[in-house]
Amino acid sequence: MLPLALLVLSITHGTPTWAQNSIISPNTADRRIEALSPIDQQFMAAQRAKVETLANQLGQQLTGIPERDLATLQRILELGLIAPDDTLQLQALGVVLGDLFATELNMNWIVYRDTAGRTRALQYGTSEVFLFPVTMISRRWEVGHQRPVADIFDTNVATTRAKLPGANWR
Repeated sequence: MLPLALLVLSITHGTPTWAQNSIISPNTADRRIEALSPIDQQFMAAQRAKVETLANQLGQQLTGIPERDLATLQRILELGLIAPDDTLQLQALGVVLGDLFATELNMNWIVYRDTAGRTRALQYGTSEVFLFPVTMISRRWEVGHQRPVADIFDTNVATTRAKLPGANWR
């Protein structure tokens, strides 16, 4: 059981410190991009299922529609269905948030490895544009900065769109 707990901790706590608000990788020589492993896919599916269960407690379901799902995530937080120190559950919300980013920005889930560790992230095609949504909610809520989830989403969508290849032509 202990090796599994260590694996979960290493998977969920490996976000580079620069990554929370960054969408461009600072040093390409020290990083590797990999496909999600079957364990990553299974873990993320379980995270999504946890959030779906919380949404169902509110009489909601996850739809993939940003306005609806962001409102559901916000209600989960505001009603205290997840404690501010429950990192794993807060990061489950980040996985759902990431799915919304992926759809909105045509990004794909990948594993991002660098000197700071390993984390799940979103990448636009094969470009150097990355988002690290798993910790976008947890790192804020754990320290009491309760920024609305819709603001996190809107800000990151706008910032990322401006960095996408061909953005100057849009």
